[in-house]
Amino acid sequence: MITFDDVTVRFDSFTALPGFSLQVEEGEFFTLLGPSGCGKSTALRALAGFVDLSAGDIHVAGRKITHLPSGKREVGMVFQNYALFPGMNVRENIAFGLRVQKLSRAETDRRVNEIAERVDLSQQQLGKQVSELSGGQQQRVAIARALVLHPKVLLLDEPLSNLDAKLRRQLRGQLKQLQGQFGITTVYVTHDQDEALSMSDRIAVLDQGRIEQVGTPQEVYDRSATEFVCTFVGEVNRLSPALVGTFATAGASGLDSGATTYVRIEKVKVIRPGAAHSGIAVPATVDSHTYHGMHNVYHLRTEHDRLRAVATVHGGWQPRDGERVDLVFDPDSLLQYSGGPAVPAVQDVASAAGATR
Repeated sequence: MITFDDVTVRFDSFTALPGFSLQVEEGEFFTLLGPSGCGKSTALRALAGFVDLSAGDIHVAGRKITHLPSGKREVGMVFQNYALFPGMNVRENIAFGLRVQKLSRAETDRRVNEIAERVDLSQQQLGKQVSELSGGQQQRVAIARALVLHPKVLLLDEPLSNLDAKLRRQLRGQLKQLQGQFGITTVYVTHDQDEALSMSDRIAVLDQGRIEQVGTPQEVYDRSATEFVCTFVGEVNRLSPALVGTFATAGASGLDSGATTYVRIEKVKVIRPGAAHSGIAVPATVDSHTYHGMHNVYHLRTEHDRLRAVATVHGGWQPRDGERVDLVFDPDSLLQYSGGPAVPAVQDVASAAGATR
């Protein structure tokens, strides 16, 4: 559906995208994820026609759009601040692009009413000024204004970043539901890993203009292809070579004690000393913990490392600060890196499925 073919974007002497290649499938909710300055918004704006390419091509639905003006690319864009016109009411905002296209008044009204109903905007709200609407309602107006033009692709540039945390969480689901309802190919830009993991069909993680990994949310999280992806997405513990060496001594084959090794904090289990377990147990002491409502985060000390672990608040036993515990590790959940792509952490019967860790 969307193809970036060896795209390069330069701003004077700075190269924002060096040889960027990516394929987005039709109907996907596809997210470009990465820190500020990684090139994700530049890629989106290049697709929208707001940024000129220094090299390469972009295709949408088999048509090369590299040199087309933005108005002829059949893409709709929702900006971070929504870019609604404060001097127009909601109906006028949604109808703006249709009037630019010189559609008849009757056709314009028909399409505005149709799209308003589909994004859950009432006739009363259509007559209001945008300043009278909530942040979530303004977002729906911006989406309606983009979709009323019947674009092939919808582009969303951090549309939730200006909202408070609770509303952001609420609107994630609504936005994903809308995308599924319309079935439109969507490219979403964010630096928020929770948004990316909870909303996306696939994710491309970017760093310094380069794609580190493309995959489903689960692939990116559980099988991070590079050390950058591993440390950027989610919370991890970095394990010392000495601790990794104890796992090998305990029978975990295939571990490289010289590789950089991580484990995600929720994959470290905290149990009573000597309690039954499946995995490799390491004695530890609870230094402190922080309360997060549904779970606690424990700060722990082993002979070799200081680590963090997560335990649900309503899961029964809760260790106290200063208490001795055992930490249980599943060697197959370790992520190891040796300066290149991810290497398998364990080669045993459990990893016969062939997943790269």
